[in-house]
Amino acid sequence: MIKIRRSEKRISRAEIKEILYRRRYVIPNAVTVGNMFCGFLAIMYASSGRFEKAVFAVLIAILLDGLDGRVARKLNATSKFGVEFDSLSDLVSFGVAPAVMMYHWAFHLLADELGVAITFFYLLCAASRLARFNISTENLKNFSGLPTPGAAVFVVAVINTAPYAQSSYLMVGVGMATMLSIGYLMVSTIEFFSIKQFKMSGIKRIGRLLLGLLIALTWYDPVIGLLVIAAAYAASGPYMRIRSAHSI
Repeated sequence: MIKIRRSEKRISRAEIKEILYRRRYVIPNAVTVGNMFCGFLAIMYASSGRFEKAVFAVLIAILLDGLDGRVARKLNATSKFGVEFDSLSDLVSFGVAPAVMMYHWAFHLLADELGVAITFFYLLCAASRLARFNISTENLKNFSGLPTPGAAVFVVAVINTAPYAQSSYLMVGVGMATMLSIGYLMVSTIEFFSIKQFKMSGIKRIGRLLLGLLIALTWYDPVIGLLVIAAAYAASGPYMRIRSAHSI
């Protein structure tokens, strides 16, 4: 009986590297999928009243959003598809998810129709902010308008102060003030510094002291610390505009 040996084709290391290089786009897109999935989870959790988990999901989405661009640049895997896919993912995680969370947290029991209008206003501002970013040539140091991750972290930080509270008219008022003001900041022309360009070497001594106190506060009370961080970043743009206007 004659045995026929099949010739096994061995793949060289160069060929393996070439295959991996051609498929490098999968990695940053997978990170973007993780971002979108966290936003989807936040919507599901908020719909069933599990706001603490919804807040955590949005915060993870923010971390993944900051990671996918770096991974794409590191692997030389930036593409037009990746940019558009990232924007759609951001709209889910930082537009739809915070709007749904705030609606269920503050409005749907006491001010249903008003809540729909207020939260849709926030969503519309987030979509406009992302569209403007995609067609603009913004520099890396400053953003025109509050970035959607910064807006989302402020909304979830407010919700995180009382994730198990029963809806009240106070919460309706807080929800209105939050969504209207944050929505306006997103579509405004107020400049906000990019956290991605943050460097300790460029901070003065008083700034380092305040940063240390902020880290200590977050370690001692994460709920209050997150709210202070989010509020400080949201207020930084208007503060710098007022300061520059008075210096002229």
